[in-house]
Amino acid sequence: MRVLFVCTGNTCRSPMAEAILNREIAARGQEGWLALSAGLMPGVGAPAAAHAQTVMQARGADLQAHRARRLAEPYVQAADRIVVMTAAMKDVVTAMYPNARGKVLTLAEWAGETGDIADPFGGSLEDYERCADDIEHKIMHALDRAEK
Repeated sequence: MRVLFVCTGNTCRSPMAEAILNREIAARGQEGWLALSAGLMPGVGAPAAAHAQTVMQARGADLQAHRARRLAEPYVQAADRIVVMTAAMKDVVTAMYPNARGKVLTLAEWAGETGDIADPFGGSLEDYERCADDIEHKIMHALDRAEK
């Protein structure tokens, strides 16, 4: 299963989600899974936000090598599931790539929940920690649902 996480700038939410999912699938020994991330409007080549790096390092994941990339057709085609952070992003991605409509869902939907993942960009370390907690919670629920 190739999961593509998408957020706005690909420096906060989507790289944290990518790191959390890759860490968790390795810990669970789930073969055949791969998480990647991209942004709708990234500063291409920008590193992950400093607070995102700090929060992920504390959770056993390293974002130092991450560089932002723009959502593009090859990523969309290669993904089995495209997981966005908000309902508004779902609308944007499905408008940009109508053929991918059936594989685009919000992280909350993937977890069987509702709501959006708040953008911590420009916020405090605590904002990033809350965001990572929310992402991690939803990814764990999504994986648990996938195993059933």
